[in-house]
Amino acid sequence: MKNSKLVVAITFAVFVLLTTAFGQTGAIKVSVPFNFSVGKQSMAAGDYRVTIVSPELLQVARVDGPGVANMTINYTGGDPNQDQTPRLVFHRYGTRLFLSEAWIGEVNMGYAFDSTAEVEYARSMHQQPTVVMARLNSK
Repeated sequence: MKNSKLVVAITFAVFVLLTTAFGQTGAIKVSVPFNFSVGKQSMAAGDYRVTIVSPELLQVARVDGPGVANMTINYTGGDPNQDQTPRLVFHRYGTRLFLSEAWIGEVNMGYAFDSTAEVEYARSMHQQPTVVMARLNSK
């Protein structure tokens, strides 16, 4: 029950804090209220710019200080007829969160990450992830 409340609280917090910046250039600005991992790199809670650098590379850069992580990405979809709200998807294992997907752009372009660090952590914890999705508030 506490885990469900925590997931709802985290989802709501990130949902409210996710803001579009440079929507047509393949980047968003987001305030992440919790620590998370991008691959093997740990990132502290804070403001980040998430950018599609190339068709194969995503960059997560801290806006207000040092901290940059690059991740190899796989294109997972794009459909102008679907919801086009930018969003990030995190997988949570206990108290640890991994950035798993980024949906950025004007045609719902989705990118997923193959994180060996996440797979290793999930195996060692012997648990399935809880999905935490952050979406831009459309109002």
